[in-house]
Amino acid sequence: MKHLNDDTIAAIATPMGMGGVGIVRISGPQAKCILSKLFQLPSNQAINSHQMLHGFIVCPVSNRHLDEVMACFMQAPKSFTGEDVVEVYCHGGQAVLQEVLSLVIKQGARLAERGEFTKRAFVNGKLDLSQAEAVLDLVKAPTAKGAGLALAQLEGRLSKTVNDLRARLIKIQAELEGVIDFSDDLPELNYNRLQDDLKAIREEIDGLLASASSGRIYRQGLATAIIGKPNVGKSSLLNALLQEERAIVTEIPGTTRDTIEELIDLQGFPLRIIDTAGLRHTKDIVEGSGIARTEKEIAAADFVLIVLDRSHELDEQDTLVLEKAKGRPGIIVLNKSDLPKAMNTKGLARPVIELSALTGAGLSDLSSLIINELQKLLGQETSCSVIINARHQECLTRADSSLAKALETVAKKMSAEFVAVDMKEAIVALGEVTGEIVSDDLINAIFDEFCIGK
Repeated sequence: MKHLNDDTIAAIATPMGMGGVGIVRISGPQAKCILSKLFQLPSNQAINSHQMLHGFIVCPVSNRHLDEVMACFMQAPKSFTGEDVVEVYCHGGQAVLQEVLSLVIKQGARLAERGEFTKRAFVNGKLDLSQAEAVLDLVKAPTAKGAGLALAQLEGRLSKTVNDLRARLIKIQAELEGVIDFSDDLPELNYNRLQDDLKAIREEIDGLLASASSGRIYRQGLATAIIGKPNVGKSSLLNALLQEERAIVTEIPGTTRDTIEELIDLQGFPLRIIDTAGLRHTKDIVEGSGIARTEKEIAAADFVLIVLDRSHELDEQDTLVLEKAKGRPGIIVLNKSDLPKAMNTKGLARPVIELSALTGAGLSDLSSLIINELQKLLGQETSCSVIINARHQECLTRADSSLAKALETVAKKMSAEFVAVDMKEAIVALGEVTGEIVSDDLINAIFDEFCIGK
């Protein structure tokens, strides 16, 4: 499967919009030739590999200068894709970038597909599949912590762990096959040692599986719903956390009639904060629709911030909110600490914090409490150095299940043939994590999630 492509691809590798610099990337056997046709150096300077050059992009037909640029040629295999690669650093206007890209395509390149540069890096052996996925995670990382974990995966931390487990299984499998093929010449299978080895590998796989929740959170953000009855300060709390006027705040109950979602970085944790419509019984059709959506958000939330107005006594609507949130992890936020307290908080079976969303008093304490609760909720996952995604989780779960079956077979002291069947399934499943064993359809599905130019 791993081979160099015959065609040359090109794309704009920087986001749409204006910026100081925009990059046109070219990869393939014609990359250097295309650059030489379009790039005018101020002298007879040669285009050498891994050397930054200054010059002009010139239309070969009209001889018109399109842009003053820097350009770099990277000769295969010492490039991201493993092919000849050229990057042209233009001024960041879209008109200039599109014109340069158009010239490159006229010289024989074709427009790259989504994720095709990274896909070529995988096909050419520069990255394995889990490292390629880490490229996308690094681009999309909502916090510095998430970016750090993605970088660790890109550097091969997950790959090394999985490859080590797979190598140990392959070694055991070779011993099993030796017993099967040369039963008269080799000693009998040591069931006790085999059981210990498989249990140790299962424990390590289970440790990787335990990082699945953290992986999802650091990639997508922790779904955190702000809930409460109308006019308790939910939208004010959202604005205070964001430090901007994102939600409309009025004294009229029921102002928020739809969910509002924003992402914040809370000491490295990406929190996907969702402001919801106030929960109460209503005959208003529009408000009722918002409340129905709130109930769905509560059911899907990883964490809830239950906002109560401490300046009033607990009432039937507050009780309704507490009932709806039952079973969801979270804390109670007693808002309006700038007003006299009237609420009796005894019997509230959750961590409680008092603050004023209006003045900001207590917000730092709220952040600390949320972090503490998340650490309890996720346990050691919050400090994981390796995290997995949903695809990895599915592969590792199959490997774990196969090893569980193998251990049952070993416990019954069945012959090596039966153990080897389950062992092979586990080896295949681990190989799918890094792409050692993977279908073209799966590869295409993964790289279709990338943007063009990456």
